[in-house]
Amino acid sequence: MRILKAISLFIMLATFLNTVPSFSLTAKDEETAIKLSNKVIGNYLGEYTLIDQDGKNFRLKEFLGKPLLISFIYTSCGHICPTITMNLKKAIKEAGRDFGVKFNAIIIGFDVENDTPQRMKEYGSNFTDDFKNWRFAAANKETIDKLAKDIGFYYRKVEGGFDHLNFVTVVDKDGKIYKQVYGMDFKPQDILQPVYQSLSPQKSGFIAQPSGIIGKLLLFCYKYDEATGTYKLDYGMLIPMIIGPIFSIGVMISLIIYLFRGSEIKGKAIKPH
Repeated sequence: MRILKAISLFIMLATFLNTVPSFSLTAKDEETAIKLSNKVIGNYLGEYTLIDQDGKNFRLKEFLGKPLLISFIYTSCGHICPTITMNLKKAIKEAGRDFGVKFNAIIIGFDVENDTPQRMKEYGSNFTDDFKNWRFAAANKETIDKLAKDIGFYYRKVEGGFDHLNFVTVVDKDGKIYKQVYGMDFKPQDILQPVYQSLSPQKSGFIAQPSGIIGKLLLFCYKYDEATGTYKLDYGMLIPMIIGPIFSIGVMISLIIYLFRGSEIKGKAIKPH
């Protein structure tokens, strides 16, 4: 029984470790990525031609007149990108008939070597069967690089995938970047609120405020500096966030060792002489 309990605890520990957010970006890279994404707020998108999931060319300017949601993903991503797209789907579902009437969405594959129109269609089919208002697009490297710079999307290729900042961009009806919604577990209202607010004649651009679990991590680890308009690493909050999980893991490991030792001692106690 003790061994079964220990195995159960080990599984819990493995699950816990798997859910702890990890970043391979250095602190400097993370700060650069956040600066880039904040700096573009208020800028207008340029002219871009993309290729949709059916292999047809279209221009971003075709979507002007309504707010537009833009999300960069790569189709071979195993967890984070699909989670972002799934949560975007939840926001679209909650919007109901407003989707397509009041705003549209585009998912863009930035892995130009693999994210072909066909791959984008396969990826998109996991989330929708109607590509009229929700496009899944590909493009050549030059277009992706320029558009990513316009959006403030930071990414770089690493072994086994890409490092990138997770967010959805809200573009207003005039083609101006209105807000960055950070994280991978954002709620529908985190997306829909800025979409509807961007339609107001009295609107003013949002300062990007991270949301969701990953977004909360950014808010905990970074302080917003009004003087520079950037986030700076907050070591005072970062230290307890690191110590907390380490302490929890240590307690769980100690408990497992205790259970195994208890089982061993009990076995010796009942061993016949």
